[in-house]
Amino acid sequence: MTEALHVITGAFGYTGRWIAHHLLEKGVKVRTLTNAIGRDDPFGGKVEVHPIDFDNHQALVESLKGAEILYNTYWVRYNDSQRNFEHGLAVENTKRLLAAAEEAGVERIVHMSVAHPDKAPNWTYFQGKMKVEEMLHQSSHSFAILRPTVLFGGGRNVLINNIAWMIRKFPVFGVFGMGNYLIQPVHVKDVARIAVEQGELRDNVTIDVTGKEVYRYKEFIRLMVKSMNLRRLIIPMPPIVGWLFGCVVGVFLQDRVITRAEIRGLMQGLMASEVEPLGVLSFSEWMQEHGNEIGRSYQNDLKERKYRIK
Repeated sequence: MTEALHVITGAFGYTGRWIAHHLLEKGVKVRTLTNAIGRDDPFGGKVEVHPIDFDNHQALVESLKGAEILYNTYWVRYNDSQRNFEHGLAVENTKRLLAAAEEAGVERIVHMSVAHPDKAPNWTYFQGKMKVEEMLHQSSHSFAILRPTVLFGGGRNVLINNIAWMIRKFPVFGVFGMGNYLIQPVHVKDVARIAVEQGELRDNVTIDVTGKEVYRYKEFIRLMVKSMNLRRLIIPMPPIVGWLFGCVVGVFLQDRVITRAEIRGLMQGLMASEVEPLGVLSFSEWMQEHGNEIGRSYQNDLKERKYRIK
């Protein structure tokens, strides 16, 4: 019997890395399509590596041939033409990927979307996510669309780590508005587990992927501060002030710290869900374990995204 092959876009990244780990533990043959050729291999050569070139349809088809499942974690956070990051381009690239998967005979697509893209602010990030979801609904693929909230754990953890870095660096932490909106973090290992479980099924589904604990944002920050054994003044501030402060800090860090649309999405409670949580790992327990180490250094998202197929 031929060994099952599963393909992941971006197994050297964050979510894709933990999906790959989960599959390897199950004895599945794993291949990644990546534009991070040259990045350190966290799998010791156990994952077959193919470059991802969205402009080469035949190469995409060949790299997907024989795969039962495609786990798609590909996306871009920003519109940044200098780095070839554009949400519209990400939509077009995903369309090419799905077309190649269909031609290659891939049986099922497990696609990473985002929480509440249909309720989000008028931002091309969310609009692009909705367009890709619509593509899957209109396709002949068997699919599972996963909509995670805020991810934590698993090493990379950019958002949570950088909030912790801000807490360490400044004696005052400002929450946008009064901080009463909800946030429901989910561990990346829970997301990976759920992705692999959905890969084994064939029903077409769209699933919110959330953690077991829900917080008001100001309580979320207080928990982080306490777990880090620090004392900080947590104050409300106008969202525009928080955004401008992020812009100033971003100039020195040479990174995008926060965007206005991300702030609006957070304040509208889009990072929580009313459905039964699928995650089992606790953010509070994780913070208690990792509070003394998280945020010791800043993780620069833009600098990490320097790999690109020419």
